[in-house]
Amino acid sequence: MNENKSDVLKASGPAALAEEYIVRSIWNKTYPAGSFLPAERELSDKIGVTRTTLREVLQRLARDGWLNIQHGKQTQINNIWETGSPSIAEKLIKLDKTTAPLIINDILSLRTRMSDFYIPEAIKRDPEGTLAVFDKLDELQDNAKAYTEFDYHIFKSLTVVANKPVYGLIFNSFKGLYNQIGEIYFSIPEGRKIALEFYQELYQICLEKEAEKISECIQAHREKSGVLWYKILGKIQTNKNQQ
Repeated sequence: MNENKSDVLKASGPAALAEEYIVRSIWNKTYPAGSFLPAERELSDKIGVTRTTLREVLQRLARDGWLNIQHGKQTQINNIWETGSPSIAEKLIKLDKTTAPLIINDILSLRTRMSDFYIPEAIKRDPEGTLAVFDKLDELQDNAKAYTEFDYHIFKSLTVVANKPVYGLIFNSFKGLYNQIGEIYFSIPEGRKIALEFYQELYQICLEKEAEKISECIQAHREKSGVLWYKILGKIQTNKNQQ
């Protein structure tokens, strides 16, 4: 293994170890976009895994958009911002916390724009179904894990009520990241307070079948939570600079 080992090998198991080594090497430009990975034998020896394990990892990374594999040719490094799937966003934050502000802001903006469309559709299509999504609101426990799970449940379940399956698939692709950023945001009492007020207002709108009020409600919540996120991300950046 090369001199980067101490910085890289935090994973457990050969496949996870190989994946982390390759991904981190791409991210830190040891293998920049457009370049090629070493031959399988050389790379497997460098990492310390079997060639079979390495092939499995390379195939998985190709599916995620990190690599371009063509039979009989060297494996080429992709520009991950052009070819990567949404599921890698969580990995990017783990690789480099300075990407967190950009990724989190984009995720929240996407959620706002989507929900601004499909939640009114849910109310119009199935008013009773929208109310059922809030059944557990009164039982919501005051901790980060419970709020993260409930928040995902609200936004994802309403895509089902609205009969917008593609929106649901988008939420599925971000679930790992959603959990990761939710645990950060909802660990702060103010974040849980802002969210609870939003859930209660959203429930009332659904109860009164006032779909036209959804946009204003969602935008107000985005602005309130955005102020808190700005503070959180500022701390993340400060901690990163001090490392």
